[in-house]
Amino acid sequence: MKDITIKKLAELVDINPETIRFYHREGILKEPAKRANGYRYYNEDHALRLSFIKRAKDLGFTLKEIKDLFEMNQKSRATCATVKVKAENKIEEIDQKIADLMQIKKSLQDLCHACDVGSAEMKQYRVMDCFDASCKC
Repeated sequence: MKDITIKKLAELVDINPETIRFYHREGILKEPAKRANGYRYYNEDHALRLSFIKRAKDLGFTLKEIKDLFEMNQKSRATCATVKVKAENKIEEIDQKIADLMQIKKSLQDLCHACDVGSAEMKQYRVMDCFDASCKC
């Protein structure tokens, strides 16, 4: 991939150019130096990093967590113990999200079953109960 402008990079990764500028300010994405013509040009590494950021956000990672992941690769003082603790904490969060999603899935399946039985059954069903942690839908 040849060097491209921020507009083309944004189109390639399917994000807003302002989001890229925000990532520059937050220190998550290194801003390339301006060239003689006054433009900044981005390369394949920028596109890969932005794709990673976008996917990680979609999967529930915060920008701070994403930045921490990048910094662990770049800083020599990051130890395996530090990385392992962060990874284990994220695994616990993911496991909890999976459990929550499974509870919601079961509730929606129950709703589908209630619809199959009849509209009276469906009207008695409270789908919002699936978000109640104490409810074992």
